[in-house]
Amino acid sequence: MASVAGPSQPPVNPTSSAVSANDAKRRADEQNAPRKHARLPLPPPHILAALVPDSPAFTELMKIEQNLDWTLLRKKAELNDALGRPTRIKRTLRVFVSNTAHDQPWQQELAQSAESDAANINAGKGIPGWVLRVEGRLLDTGNVRLDKTKRKFSSFIRSAVIEMDDRTAPTFPEGNVAEWRPRNLQPPLDGFEVSRKGDVNVNCRILLHIEHSPDRFSVLSPLSDLIATKEGTKSEIMGAIWKLIKMVGAQDKEDGTIVRPVGGFEKIIGKDGIAFHKLPEVVGRFLAHPDPVVIPYTIRVDQDFHLSPKCFDIPVETEDPMKSKMASIVSAFEGQEGKEVAAIEDKVGELAYFARDLKQKRDFLESFSTDPHGFIQSWLAAQARDLDQMLGYQVGHGPNGGSVREEDLRRSDLFHMPWVDEAVTIHEATRLEREKRQ
Repeated sequence: MASVAGPSQPPVNPTSSAVSANDAKRRADEQNAPRKHARLPLPPPHILAALVPDSPAFTELMKIEQNLDWTLLRKKAELNDALGRPTRIKRTLRVFVSNTAHDQPWQQELAQSAESDAANINAGKGIPGWVLRVEGRLLDTGNVRLDKTKRKFSSFIRSAVIEMDDRTAPTFPEGNVAEWRPRNLQPPLDGFEVSRKGDVNVNCRILLHIEHSPDRFSVLSPLSDLIATKEGTKSEIMGAIWKLIKMVGAQDKEDGTIVRPVGGFEKIIGKDGIAFHKLPEVVGRFLAHPDPVVIPYTIRVDQDFHLSPKCFDIPVETEDPMKSKMASIVSAFEGQEGKEVAAIEDKVGELAYFARDLKQKRDFLESFSTDPHGFIQSWLAAQARDLDQMLGYQVGHGPNGGSVREEDLRRSDLFHMPWVDEAVTIHEATRLEREKRQ
C-alpha cells in the first residue's frame, strides 16, 4: 500500500498506519497457519451444512461422540477417585508345615547295601538328620481372572522364628533358634526350610510375623480399654481416639487445641492437659507390634515324611485386584490410544476448516464471475472499511478528531503511478465503444 501524503506536507501519522498494517498481517498469518498445539473447535452445524451435504450425519456422530466423551470423563474421574482411596480386601494365607527324615537308624537297617549307607562324617553323609519345611500360598478368590498375579509366601512375612525344644539348652550345634528375614534384592519364596542333625523327635514352635500394609499395631492397656480396640492401623486408632474425645468432651471449650484429662484420658496423658499435636506421640507409647502367629509342631523322625494334620489359615489384607485393572484403564486414557484419538480429532478439525476455506474461495470466485463490476465495487467498499479500521477512523473530521483529510487521499501518489494512465485509457475506450453500439 502506498503511503498517504499530500503534495505540500509529509505523511500524517505514519507510525500508526504501519503498526496497524503489521497487526493485520500477523492476524492473517495466524489464521492461515496450521493449528498444531490447540485443538480446533469445529464450525457450527449451520456452517457445516453449507459446506458438506452429508453434514447432518456428521452432526449426529458428533453428538454421539460428545455423550461418549462425557461418559469416559466421568468414569475416569470415578476411577481416579477409587485409586486415591486405600482399597484392600481380606484374603486367607494358608500355611503348611512338614518335615522329612534321612539316614535314621531304622532307615539304614532297611537299606540293601550297608556299605553305601555307611556314615561319613567328613562328607556329611550317613548322619541322621531331618529337614523342616514351612510353606504357604494365598488362596484363590472367586474371580480368578482378576487374581492373575500370585504373590509368594515370603512377601506376606516380615520374619519367621523357629524355636526347637528348649531354646536355652544347646541341643544342636547350630543353635536351637533359627530365624529368617527377607534380604534386599532377594526374590520372594514359596517357603523356607531348616535342617538339623538328630535321631529323636523334636517339638518346635514356629512364630510368623505377618507383614501388614499399612502397618498394624497392638493397643496396650489402658488405651485399649478406653477405645475398645485391641489392634488396628494408626489411622484407625487415632480415629477411635477422636471419637472418644468428642463423646466425653475432652476438647477444651475455650482453646480447641488442648485435650483435657477427662473421661479416662487422665490415664494416658496425666493430670494436665496436652496439645493436640502431642497426642500422636503420647499414643505411640501405648502401641506395640502385633503378636506373631504361633504354630506348634512336632518334628518326627520315625517316618520318611510327616505332614502336620492341620493347615493354618491366617487372615491377611491385600490390594484389591480390581485396582490394577483400574490403573491400566486410566493409563489407557493417557497412553498411546488416547494420543491417537486426540490426533484424529485434531485432523477432523483441520479438515473442517480446510473445507470452510475452500468454500470461501469458491464463493469469492463465483461472486466475481457472476457480477464482476458489482463484486469489485463491493470489494473496494470492504477494503475502504478495513482501511478506516486500520487507520483508526482518522479520515475526515469525525467525532474522533480525524487527522487525515480526504483531500490528502485524493492527491495520493497512488494515482500518479504508470499503470493508472493505462487503466484510465482502457476504461474510457470501453465506455466509448459501448456508447457507439447504443
